[in-house]
Amino acid sequence: MTDMSLFISGGASGIGRAVVIAALSKGWNVGFSYHRNKEGAQQILEIARAEFPQQLCHAYPLDVVDSEAVESTGDCVIADFTNIDAVICNAGMDLPCNLVSMTDEDWALVLNTNLSGTFYLIRYFLPLFITNKYGRIVTVSSLAKDGSSGQAAYAASKAGLVGLTGTTAKEYGRFGITANVLVPGLIDTEIIGNDVKGISQFFAQHSPVRRLGSTSEVAEAILFLASRESSYINGAVFNVTGGIDWVY
Repeated sequence: MTDMSLFISGGASGIGRAVVIAALSKGWNVGFSYHRNKEGAQQILEIARAEFPQQLCHAYPLDVVDSEAVESTGDCVIADFTNIDAVICNAGMDLPCNLVSMTDEDWALVLNTNLSGTFYLIRYFLPLFITNKYGRIVTVSSLAKDGSSGQAAYAASKAGLVGLTGTTAKEYGRFGITANVLVPGLIDTEIIGNDVKGISQFFAQHSPVRRLGSTSEVAEAILFLASRESSYINGAVFNVTGGIDWVY
């Protein structure tokens, strides 16, 4: 058990949901945001009340594109938890499209959600971490950070997270704050449930471990980076890919 508290954006489904449940099971207090998935958020709260009644668990509606909303939600989080030890920037989106056909609006929406939204969250919690002389920041990137056909905006935003997180690590490591990037491979989530192109089968066939990753495996890696035990890991790009990097 622990008295640590974390906040994760995009916590109502997929990897985010797995992080919330895993953190609660380890004794963390957890705040998480969701954008449109109110039903998923409510399900997590019900699980928390039934299985982890001794911990705090709160959900917050939030569109991370809105910097003012990030600020006001952050104020609510601090009021509810008093302190936050780790922030996991997981909220993200993708609008696949060939570069030449991508509109200004779609480009801006993906960049603002994945990259600017992460910046807003880090910026909000940094003063608290600096005051505490302690903090953990984990951003969630993608194999697409090195380029991915049909995903120009997504790839650019996920590459940007590496630069943003590395800069945070260099600027604030002296305050006892670490910032690291988690890079998941193809993970078995509801997003790939209707995989009409057979991408998941291709990944499973060519991955050195011959399968997709699970959300629980990613969650465990994220929580390690968010823990006190990861104190000498700073500015790292942490791959949880099953070794599939070479074929992506």
